[in-house]
Amino acid sequence: MDTWAQLRSRKNQPAFASSAIQSLIWLPSNRHQVAFDPPLVASGLEPLKLNQLGDICSSHHFIYMGFIVGQAAEASHQLDLIPLNENTPKLRVAKANALVEAQFELTSQEHKLLLVAMAQIRKDQTQFHEQVFQVQDLVEHLELNPKNAYRDLRRISKGIMSKQVTIRNDDTGEWRMYQWVSKAYCERGTFGIKFSEELKPFLIGLVGRFTLYELGRILKMKSNYAIRLYELFQQYRKFGNRVVGLDPKLAARNGWDNFSKLMGYNHETYERFANLNQKVLQPAIAQIEQFTEFKKVYVKKIKHGRKTVALEFEWKTIDTLEDLPNHPLYSDLRALGVTDATCREIFSKFDEDRIVRNLALAKAHHRSQTLSNPAGWFVTAVKENYADPELPLDAIAQDQDPKTESTKSKPEHPLFHDCATPAEFRNLVAAEKERGEKFSSYSEFLNYSVNQQVERYQGSSTE
Repeated sequence: MDTWAQLRSRKNQPAFASSAIQSLIWLPSNRHQVAFDPPLVASGLEPLKLNQLGDICSSHHFIYMGFIVGQAAEASHQLDLIPLNENTPKLRVAKANALVEAQFELTSQEHKLLLVAMAQIRKDQTQFHEQVFQVQDLVEHLELNPKNAYRDLRRISKGIMSKQVTIRNDDTGEWRMYQWVSKAYCERGTFGIKFSEELKPFLIGLVGRFTLYELGRILKMKSNYAIRLYELFQQYRKFGNRVVGLDPKLAARNGWDNFSKLMGYNHETYERFANLNQKVLQPAIAQIEQFTEFKKVYVKKIKHGRKTVALEFEWKTIDTLEDLPNHPLYSDLRALGVTDATCREIFSKFDEDRIVRNLALAKAHHRSQTLSNPAGWFVTAVKENYADPELPLDAIAQDQDPKTESTKSKPEHPLFHDCATPAEFRNLVAAEKERGEKFSSYSEFLNYSVNQQVERYQGSSTE
């Protein structure tokens, strides 16, 4: 390779200047910062950098190239290849809350590719630039099949170009539709993308009311529902819970966010909670708990009559468990004799409401001196949920079809409506059969259930 001193000595040679011009013209299609020209490389010259190329050209050609250099320099600023490496997952995605709560339908691959592009936006950026990635980098980070990478990325580019996002205006409350991107393509070993200019208020210059998270949290997810739900949790992270509506009419009436719109599914497809739970909720929650800082997610059903009309999500994060010694319940559990390791296990598996109710029950029995091992009794109580026996979400019986529900006769037991769930009512009936007489009140049933649990625990501890 010739040195730059040798190149400068040849700067007035017409053939060289001509090749230099070819390099610049060829640059934009190759999308590199450096101008590669086959004749120059073949003749043993180093690839030429833009800021050095004008310096080594003759004044005659430099006038001609002044325009070319200016255009190419601007193009290179916008068309730089963006490397994806081991640090890419640590990049942060920042988007306005209005975009988090927007209505759109994307595949998981389309969504993740958009998020990879969002993570490249700098804090000081004032406009969108065309982003260009190596196909091989996207294959590794999006876990695409290398054999079908080009086909898949072309399909993704077509999908992104053809889809819109509907965003609510925080000031007027009106919904407006936007294009995701103005450009998306896959060619010559690269994938290029540029966001629509109308999305600038939601991705650039964000001040307040935005959600921020690490890109790596979602890259391993297979479900687009998991990505959407994770962002909804992240937006409300500091609150520790979020309520969403399943029934569109009741959601609007009670001020709940419409879950089907937030998640991008057809409400009629998953009108029955059992289907929604199986196809959407459980797979999404499993991936969130596996790949993100939300290590325990709880779902509580809110009902109108017998129909589930809303959900309340609660969660525990990694930092929550790290700060556990500062939690007010921690000192109460330790005073009861529960070890630190067991406290962490309980907080990682059960929601605070369940812990509080069973702790109160354990304290009551401890004060009455009916427990020889209060810590052990409490651990069993919270695991079995003595204070409020109820089946877990994935074991809940399927909701009855509203059309057939009204035709079926309901139990005429006087305490049926006092029970929180069908499972609890079955426990009540079984307890009446066990004791040989009916309960006069719901409170009597609860006292009987707790006493039975205490007797079973004391019997097992003496064996």
